Amino acid sequence: MMSRRQRKTRSASRARPLAVCYVRVSTEEQADEGASLAAQESALRARADREGWDVLVLIDAGISGKSLDRARITAARFLLANGDADVLLATALDRISRSVHDVTGLMQDSVAEGWALVTIREQIDTSSAMGRAYVQIAAVFAELERGLISERVKAGMAQKRIEGVHTGRRTALPAELIARVRQMRNAGSTWQSIADRLNVEGVRTATGRRPWRVSGVQSAYRSNPTLMK
Repeated sequence: MMSRRQRKTRSASRARPLAVCYVRVSTEEQADEGASLAAQESALRARADREGWDVLVLIDAGISGKSLDRARITAARFLLANGDADVLLATALDRISRSVHDVTGLMQDSVAEGWALVTIREQIDTSSAMGRAYVQIAAVFAELERGLISERVKAGMAQKRIEGVHTGRRTALPAELIARVRQMRNAGSTWQSIADRLNVEGVRTATGRRPWRVSGVQSAYRSNPTLMK
């Protein structure tokens, strides 16, 4: 990690501070539609313009915020830690992470390494003492919200099973394909071998734009063919 003196020297070499604008949506559907991505980027650019910051936009599309194990947020942290950027800017704290542990650690890194974590919705800015206190409070409520949603979903699914309603993910895949995936898996095939076989045969995925991957095969296996899109 570079020293504060080294960071100040590198920051001074830039005409304006550099803000890494981090954009994320959690589902492939949102990523394909692009609306949420575009709205986030527009808001971040507007904020950076008002602050007089240059921007670098990094996007994680269709990726969960449960942890910081993501390509673009990893790249952002590397730039910030090495003094190549000065601000991590997001529309909301939950775009960065929904984990109290991760957000608290990120806040501590921002203080120790001399960069600012800034969000628009919560008006967080870790360059101030109040901002550093508020980010911990906001992180707690973000994780609480996630936990409550998960509990409500589980309770709803359990009630449907009690009522005899078959639950499962909605899908655009043919019922015959879902049945075939289940048959191969129940016969002992690995997720990867099923994906490889479907790709070799040229079978289209639900979107038709991506090759089969393990996650897609698992989703097909869990899908409910009676809930067609």
